[in-house]
Amino acid sequence: MVKHLFKTFLSNIDDYKASENFWRNLCESILIKHQGQKHGWKIWLNVHFVDGTPFLDGNPIYSLISPDSKKGICINQDEPRTEKIYIGAWMDKFGPIDEENFIEELVLVCELSEESVQLASELIEAWVKENTSYSEMELLIEKCSNLW
Repeated sequence: MVKHLFKTFLSNIDDYKASENFWRNLCESILIKHQGQKHGWKIWLNVHFVDGTPFLDGNPIYSLISPDSKKGICINQDEPRTEKIYIGAWMDKFGPIDEENFIEELVLVCELSEESVQLASELIEAWVKENTSYSEMELLIEKCSNLW
């Protein structure tokens, strides 16, 4: 049985903030583990109104960018609707697609659960490694998709 976390995040602001904190803490721990420091990774897409209130839609719930490596991570969280592990991942390019200005991004979509977090962590860990390429991530995602 899947153990969902923060099930009411779309209707409960405390659960929403807890989900945001969960993803931030997970990503920060991965960055510290694999790089010793953040190496230019920072919060990317705005997920709050001017007054600081979260958009409360989970799309994205958290994102990071490394301008130095031209890599991004975008995490979208869906409301739990199944009792199965629900996670999807793909690689994308963000911005003008020319030789200098685009960001290669890992996009994750999931119902947040203990089980989906394990798979998301694997993908995030692989992507933050400096030498991991877009095409290597596509292969890893294809391999991991057999697990969900």
